[in-house]
Amino acid sequence: MKLNKINFLIALLGLIVNSVSLAQDQMQSPQTAAPIELTGNWTTVITEDWRWRMFTPPKGDYVSLPLNEEGVQVADMWEPTTDGDNCKAYGAGNIMRMPIRVNISWEDEDTLLLETDHGRQTRRFHFNPQEAMTSEPSLQGDSLAAWEGASLKVVTRNLTAGYIRRNGAPYSENAVVTEYFDRHDDYEDQWFTVSVIVEDPQYLTEPYYTSSSFKLLPDNNEWNPASCED
Repeated sequence: MKLNKINFLIALLGLIVNSVSLAQDQMQSPQTAAPIELTGNWTTVITEDWRWRMFTPPKGDYVSLPLNEEGVQVADMWEPTTDGDNCKAYGAGNIMRMPIRVNISWEDEDTLLLETDHGRQTRRFHFNPQEAMTSEPSLQGDSLAAWEGASLKVVTRNLTAGYIRRNGAPYSENAVVTEYFDRHDDYEDQWFTVSVIVEDPQYLTEPYYTSSSFKLLPDNNEWNPASCED
């Protein structure tokens, strides 16, 4: 009988310890609980899709884009000499495909801040759902973040219309952008890759997938801010 009581007390103590440990983990802020380090100065390394990412492709070049009939019609209205909104290519649906450098930092323990030099855009990844809700749509929209295993998942809604390619290929204000940030290092350099999924029932026949890699810089000496209007 005494042995059974001892075993019961040991099991009960184990449950208490596990509960305390679980509660402590749940009390950690997203910053403290981060499984990967994303802060720092990074530059995109473009090794594919060069002609679409480094330059503005010609009108009608929609290769690899899942545009539906309406999307093609909207894209065909684009004119490089009269397009007065160059910033549309810097919206959340395409900004990580642009030739940019990014500075990532914690604005507070629940908000990861991503700033770009080219285009001068600021993105806020909110881990608190209440903070990820604003009233006005914008190029960067409202982004809700969560750690999923060793990845950062970011879902962005409440967008203004933008381009998934600089030649006017559109996504609408109904688009939802889902991103996965993954850290990977080699012997000499440190990298993260962001996989982006753009879903838009208005202009796309299916989700549009891209993947872009960024290399960590030793400092911000290469930081070169330029407005998207320029």
